[in-house]
This record gives sequence, structure tokens and C-alpha cells, in this order.
Amino acid sequence: MILMAFVVLAITALTDPDPLAPARDGQVQCYTPDVERKTCRAIGSYLFEPDGRIINDAENMLNEEPFVILRARSAVYVRDGAVCATDAFDDRHIRTIEVNGNTLEGEAMSSARSAVAASMRETIGTGEYCSTYHPKPDGSLRALVTVNGLPRPDAEDMVLWIRREDGWRVAP
Repeated sequence: MILMAFVVLAITALTDPDPLAPARDGQVQCYTPDVERKTCRAIGSYLFEPDGRIINDAENMLNEEPFVILRARSAVYVRDGAVCATDAFDDRHIRTIEVNGNTLEGEAMSSARSAVAASMRETIGTGEYCSTYHPKPDGSLRALVTVNGLPRPDAEDMVLWIRREDGWRVAP
């Protein structure tokens, strides 16, 4: 019986790897990477809290011209090999929005924060948002998204684990 328990644990470990293992080693996720230019449309990093919580820090390019970057922070969790969040598009998670290098403040920030969050909720939906990462032959990953368990092929993206200190940045 004990041997069977070890076999089950071993099979589970092989079939349900930690999708954030590279983050635990200091890497970050680059979405829509341009390897030659070392640019990403978004970069996601993860903080692992002592109490077990996982915090996602996201830097997203919302627009090329004017150049708009949004920075957000929210709690995520790993379930069945997917990285999930339940309130991913809550405007309270948006920390900063920069337009051509200038950080919005006051009423401009409040309005932009609300508008961006509402647009994301309208576009993607509300509820549980999960991403699974599937290896590709070139070393990148295909990120597949579900919202409330339903596939969202329109949100699919290519992801590459990178190290920020190698010069990668969010840019067009």
C-alpha cells in the first residue's frame, strides 16, 4: 500500500509540474518576445510570500503610440498545473500607468485605472482566469487561457522565461 502511494505521488509530480518553477529560480515571463531586440509586450514576475501566497507583478504595454505601460500586482495560485487568479481585472490591482514615460497621478490615474479595468473585464470577462503553459520546440511556451473553465483562444500568447538582468524590457 505504501509503495502504491509513492507511485501515485511520483506520477503526479511528473504530470503536474510546477508551472512557476523558473520564477522560483529568478526568471520572469516575457509575453510576445522579440528575441533579437530583447523586447516583450508584457513581463510577469512572481513573488513567493512566506505564508504561501504567490504575488504576480505584471508590466504590460497597452499601447505603442502613445507608449502606455500599465503595472499591476495581484495574488495568483497554482491549481492543476495552471496559474490562476479570481479577480485579475480589479482596478485596485493597477499600481501605475505611464504615458510616454510620465506616470499618471490623481484624477487622471483614477479615471485611467477604472477605464482599463472595465475594458479588460468587458473583453476577457470576470471570474477565474487561468493560464497553462505548453512547451514548444524552440524553447518558448504556448500560453493557453481559460476564463471560468472556458477556453479563450483570443487570449493565447507566446511566452519565454527570461532574466531581466540580460537586458529584456517591455517595448514595441
